[in-house]
Amino acid sequence: MHWPRRSAALYARGDTALVVAGGYAALVVGVAAWLETLVLVGDPGLGGVWLILVTLPVSIPLILIPAPPEAYSVLLAAGGLAQAWLLWRLLRGRRVR
Repeated sequence: MHWPRRSAALYARGDTALVVAGGYAALVVGVAAWLETLVLVGDPGLGGVWLILVTLPVSIPLILIPAPPEAYSVLLAAGGLAQAWLLWRLLRGRRVR
């Protein structure tokens, strides 16, 4: 668990970026796992709406992709993790020498 902190220390705002991007990634994974649990237990109802809302704005083009209904939770979770990576890249600042 030390490598994320070491990587964050290399950048000017790495600690803040790690908290924001890591928290967002944890939220996306948590909502996706919760949705899959609902699917396995029974009818998920409108549970998929939460995953769409959490992964906005990338969820809008992803839900337009023609795919089987079972694939959308994986697509949206992958899109959310890509957004978390983008948040890390945007928020971390310049590399400290």
